[in-house]
Amino acid sequence: MSTLDDDRRARLAGRAFLLLAPLAYGLLTLAFGMDANWDLRNYHWYNGYAMLTGRIGRDLLPAQMPTFYSPLLDVPFYLLASHLPARVAGFIWGTVQGVNLSLLFLLASSCLRNGPALQRTLIAMALAVMGGLGGGTLGLIGTTFQDNVVSLGVLGALVVVARGLPGILDGRALPAFGRVAAAGLFAGAAMGLKNPTVIYAVGLCLAFLALPAAPWRRLWLAFFFGIGVLGGLALGGGVWMAHLWHDYGNPVFPHMNHIFKSPFAALSDYVNVGFFPPSLLARLFFPFVFTVSPLTVGEVPWFDLRVLALFVLVPVGFVGVLAGRSLGKRNDWLTEGPATRYLLVALTVTYALWVVMFCIYRYLVPLEMLAPLALVMAVGLLPLAHRLRIGLAVALLALVQLTVQPADWGRIPWPTGADQRWVTAEVPPIEDADDTMVLMAGYWAIAHVIPSFPPRTTFVRIQSNFLQPDSVGNGYLAILKDKVAAHRGPFLMLSTVPDTAGAAKAAALMGLRLDPQRCRVIPNNLGEPLNLCTVSRETVE
Repeated sequence: MSTLDDDRRARLAGRAFLLLAPLAYGLLTLAFGMDANWDLRNYHWYNGYAMLTGRIGRDLLPAQMPTFYSPLLDVPFYLLASHLPARVAGFIWGTVQGVNLSLLFLLASSCLRNGPALQRTLIAMALAVMGGLGGGTLGLIGTTFQDNVVSLGVLGALVVVARGLPGILDGRALPAFGRVAAAGLFAGAAMGLKNPTVIYAVGLCLAFLALPAAPWRRLWLAFFFGIGVLGGLALGGGVWMAHLWHDYGNPVFPHMNHIFKSPFAALSDYVNVGFFPPSLLARLFFPFVFTVSPLTVGEVPWFDLRVLALFVLVPVGFVGVLAGRSLGKRNDWLTEGPATRYLLVALTVTYALWVVMFCIYRYLVPLEMLAPLALVMAVGLLPLAHRLRIGLAVALLALVQLTVQPADWGRIPWPTGADQRWVTAEVPPIEDADDTMVLMAGYWAIAHVIPSFPPRTTFVRIQSNFLQPDSVGNGYLAILKDKVAAHRGPFLMLSTVPDTAGAAKAAALMGLRLDPQRCRVIPNNLGEPLNLCTVSRETVE
């Protein structure tokens, strides 16, 4: 086969993969079943609905603390799932998430070196497919957690950098700085849409300091990438952050409130420390812990070796490079040198920030996607014979993929029959619904049924993971009590059936009485039945 034919076949195969991989991922979504995760029921469904219907500020805390999270990524999902049959919406949502595979392919194609073009293309395809089949990544397929949606911004930034590295390192300054700023725009937008993605923005920024270029050029590259990140942050999160700043005096409310000191929340950082390791030693060697005990970094079990493999191989490869240099040996890496430096440093910084700030595995899913390519890079650093490194990389990737056990945050069968909506709830008739206030209590995820109520009914959650009726030091309680006190129409209470007794106690703290004899059940397709009970004001005799 001539070189020209090889190049042509490689281009055709690459274009076919870019088009077909997302569609195949959409079909795979259908095989996994319909998402019914806790966060979807708690806030992803409600927040998208509230944004579209102007309920933000009218309802108080219906989705607990996540009521304050940006709804911008929830809006497109709500539009899809509320207007299309669930299977169709799931296929489209999975296809969007499948664009990650296309970006992984473009990235790997830019990083692999040596060999015929068609061979490199096929290897890039395999690495991209593996990137979409990790334990966490498969668990998120077709779900609303959004970690595999903001990953599009992270991977997009990497593609922009990797495909332009020759010019970034040695080309004219202004085009190079403009390119890295464009990459920063992608990473910043992802960060704006979901704040924990900040670890990737910082990792990608600092990785420019490891590139083989003059020190001042490296600094300028990192600077202009950072400028792009700020621009992307403004695009992806500026509107919502401005809303939080205007209403609560904290652009990331309620997080970091020990710094911003908004009177509408406690003076706390509101960091979820439930997944933090119990000791410094456990934190230092955390991948050895969470690989065998996944519940230390998440709510559900899963298994995947790739983060642990990277944790071991990257330092070993780095030592191998130093040892080879000290002996005067030049290593023929499996991937392009500058791209290898950039990605491995970026992932190292990202992981270090994650283990300090979060320790929630879902936030590592973009890193998990990149791990197959990163493992090839890390193995390529080892001072071994070329064929031995290739064999080791193949064996390691096979071991990693064959042992994967995907996470499952909660799924149900796709609906059949006449009603194929993603979320359904049988709300009983409500007399004088426009003037009714529905109180919410308990700590379970119940806000997904709100769109099934009459549209002018108001919802106020008096008990949540952000606020309770007897909270101290949280000024939001005054807003909540004033809204309840000012209401002159009927009251109802919404809770799970087991939470009804606790809801009655919460209502009593607000001067209200729940009548357990006047409750009606609300069946819904995503979770356990809910109780809708009559509430009245307590009278003083």
